[in-house]
Amino acid sequence: MRPGFLKLAALFALVLVAGVIGATVYLLRDPAAPLPWAAPLRGLPNVAASAGPAQTPRRVSATDSRKVDEILDSVDKLLRQGKAAEAEAVVRGALEQFAADQRLHVAMAELLLGKDELAGAYESYLRALAAGDRDAKLEFQAGTVASMLGKNDRAIEHYGAAQTADPSNAEYPLYLGQVQLQLNKLNEARANLVRAGSLNPEDARVWGSLAEIALRENKLDAAAQQIEKARKLQPRVTLWRAIDARINLRAGKPEQAVELLVALEPAEKTQEFYARVLADALSAARRDADAAEILANASDAAPRNANLAFDAAVRAKRAGKTEAFDRLRERAKQLRHPDADTLGASAP
Repeated sequence: MRPGFLKLAALFALVLVAGVIGATVYLLRDPAAPLPWAAPLRGLPNVAASAGPAQTPRRVSATDSRKVDEILDSVDKLLRQGKAAEAEAVVRGALEQFAADQRLHVAMAELLLGKDELAGAYESYLRALAAGDRDAKLEFQAGTVASMLGKNDRAIEHYGAAQTADPSNAEYPLYLGQVQLQLNKLNEARANLVRAGSLNPEDARVWGSLAEIALRENKLDAAAQQIEKARKLQPRVTLWRAIDARINLRAGKPEQAVELLVALEPAEKTQEFYARVLADALSAARRDADAAEILANASDAAPRNANLAFDAAVRAKRAGKTEAFDRLRERAKQLRHPDADTLGASAP
């Protein structure tokens, strides 16, 4: 089994920031859309291997523990051979005999994560926590999967428990603060993010998240200061540029906002969050045709997104782009956007 969960979790935290911020700026009303932070779960590496030496649960005898050691060695060998189904069968069989061993529940959680079975993986983490010591890293892993499932209240519980168990780890208050930010609990989120920043001031995610809080509170000077820190630490991260653009747009500086995003790679410009921010900036700069083109391209890149198709059609109509309007309006109607029929028959 391969280490690396915590490294991957750091990527998840960055993606979570994007999901939190994107959901705040624009209401993504498509209930069938995947959670914006779910993608990193594919191919999730072993989580227990990164958690340090395994702790033998108190309720497992030394003899049984040695047997489980042998079982996990065989599972490890099967996984290295690419035999995930066989490995899962071995773990399931072992759980029937050694259900009190925490490590087997963790192994099952990992195997289910490998198949993107998030609900089952989370249940396995809960069984693992019940079967042995409630280790901070295990609470953290359970919290991350809970958050990916949209179980934010449970994620807060797990992250809070992880932070209590290990107050020296900056990841725990960072994740806790970001989930609280997603729930718009700004004071709680700020307190935990400040704590994370005191533990690891070199983490750009802290300052980017604090910039988002300040922006929501319309404290633009504070938001600008925080996002400047994030951009200095990670100058190539597009998300920080987008937040900076939103701050400039809120401050009535659309040209500066456009400048921050107009040079993005074409693929980035078609991502909904960035496309919407750039389109707003272009419209504020009285460049409606360019704004319409940006949203039309984003809709073409995500042709099953009803909200994006509708909003792109609205922009096209405003810009007088008849052909694009007709095409996007038809897409919105086919996707059954509830307001598609209000757009009219054709652009002016």
